[in-house]
Amino acid sequence: MSKFWIEYKDEYCQSPLSSDVHRPLDCDHWSGATKFDPPLPNATVGIGFKVFKIEVKGFILSFSSIEEIDHCIETFSKRNLPTTYQMSQKSWAKGWQHTHWLTKFPGALKSYKNRAVIIKLLNKLKAHNNHSQGDAKSARLL
Repeated sequence: MSKFWIEYKDEYCQSPLSSDVHRPLDCDHWSGATKFDPPLPNATVGIGFKVFKIEVKGFILSFSSIEEIDHCIETFSKRNLPTTYQMSQKSWAKGWQHTHWLTKFPGALKSYKNRAVIIKLLNKLKAHNNHSQGDAKSARLL
């Protein structure tokens, strides 16, 4: 079964894609930085930080920003999935391919067919987020 939803947390929750998508500007290490490009998402007043989630084939995938979702869609849209070495060479942290999010991604979901399902869910999640933007009550009921 495949599904998507949005959760809210009191504190920012880093996802596996966060360190690749949100590049640190004021520090060499992601964990010590306070400024990022693109910026980390802000909390929704009175609710908290959004955590976007999808479930595919029993695996739950988490994203902490729309930019991370866009990056995942862009990567998974390619017919041939790039290697983690190729991806890490484009990253701000060159040579750290063993820490790249694609290395930790479940192998059972890497086929083009499964990636197409993931892309479809992520696009639905983005559309739902845009539709419920500012509607805190409907966001809590997700």
